[in-house]
Amino acid sequence: MKIRKGWKMKPKIEETEKIRNLLQKSSKGMTITEISTSLAMHRNTTAKYLDMLVVTGEIDRKRMGPAKVYFPSRRVPVQALPLVTPPTCLCLTSRLEVTEATPEAVQLLNLPGETKYTPYTAVPTPLFRDEAFLTKCHNAVAGTPGEYHTAITQNRQKTDLAIRFIPIVFTSGTTGCAVTFINITGKAAAEKELNTWKERYTALSEDVTEWVVSTSPAMTIEYANEAFCRHVGRPANHMPGIRFMPAFRPDERRHLDSLVASLQPAGSPVREDIHAIRRDGSPGWETWTIRAIGEVGGPITGYHATGHDITALKHYEEQVLQYHQNLEENIHKRTAEMQQANQALMTVLAEKEDLEQELLFTRQAFDQASDSILLFSRDGSICQTNRTAEELMGYSREELAECTIYDVNPSITQEKWDTMWNKPEPGRKERTISVHRRRDGTIFDVDLSRTFVKADEEMYFCSIAREIKSK
Repeated sequence: MKIRKGWKMKPKIEETEKIRNLLQKSSKGMTITEISTSLAMHRNTTAKYLDMLVVTGEIDRKRMGPAKVYFPSRRVPVQALPLVTPPTCLCLTSRLEVTEATPEAVQLLNLPGETKYTPYTAVPTPLFRDEAFLTKCHNAVAGTPGEYHTAITQNRQKTDLAIRFIPIVFTSGTTGCAVTFINITGKAAAEKELNTWKERYTALSEDVTEWVVSTSPAMTIEYANEAFCRHVGRPANHMPGIRFMPAFRPDERRHLDSLVASLQPAGSPVREDIHAIRRDGSPGWETWTIRAIGEVGGPITGYHATGHDITALKHYEEQVLQYHQNLEENIHKRTAEMQQANQALMTVLAEKEDLEQELLFTRQAFDQASDSILLFSRDGSICQTNRTAEELMGYSREELAECTIYDVNPSITQEKWDTMWNKPEPGRKERTISVHRRRDGTIFDVDLSRTFVKADEEMYFCSIAREIKSK
């Protein structure tokens, strides 16, 4: 914009203020027509005020197709740069010509002594051949600030730089950008070292079953290992920024806060068993060891905490304590029970001895009976036999136990045996004349008394026989 010599622009404060306020409300910017329509102002008057505000750096202007779009200024007046930028700084025009440079920038970039309108292609440093760097410069000229990290080599020394691109407006009203440089070589090396140790810390923590948590001085989580993430039911990328202590009960939280407040870097850690609230809302127990991180005598830079669930252990301790408290009572109770059991056992043993005596007597009477007595099961096998039967049949007891009803009485067939078992009636006796067969095959007549007996829910066939001797 050309301004006639001797002519001073004195915009009305009220009109320019209206324009500024209107543009503040529009995030996409407005054209001259939109502004004049909104403010009911003549288009030429609006254009005049807009040009003056652009010159003073209060608003920005971009060309979008045939229209000019105006925005609230995001540019720094070139006169204010020394107040807001670091020492190493240079200014570029819209064509990326170097117009001004601080002595520090001249030394860093090896600029020629006279930098007035030096084309960027004439700047010897390779940085001005970097397409990403040049793109950032063009964006800043267009009104978009930016940042860029790179490294340059000077005198065989690598220098890491943090570069900022600041949209500016020159006193003539033209746009440009300021480029500032900050040497971050030491910071970059420290960050690299820090990242290396973080990777080692993560590698060591991931494989352990204990919970491992690293927090900031304000006790917000910066890192949590996989075991702790599974415990709280959150993915690892959602853990940073979460308060470390809210999972504890309020009284336990206050107690742990007081313990953490007593920690010092390089000092002893604190270890505490804490009532915690589980994910399902049930109460539990956790044990935590917390250590302060930092230089000796310096401020605390964070905390390292390790823990694990001890709910089961606490339950066992409570049970053991309960057992100890009830030990004497249990001893007396168990002693009385053992005395009663001994008395009952003695009674049982006495009864058993009596039964054995009775059984022995019964067995002797059974064996001494003058008749042969045989007990058969349903399948026809012999279950019991007396001595008279053994002598009468000519078998030993073991041999007779291997015989069946068909070996003893050849007159009994399978069909007849099944018929006898159709409707067995315990206690009903039957007398008959039948035959038996001795071991040597001799068949002889017997006077037979037979009946069914029931014992232990089992049915048996009892055969009592007496040999009929011929006169």
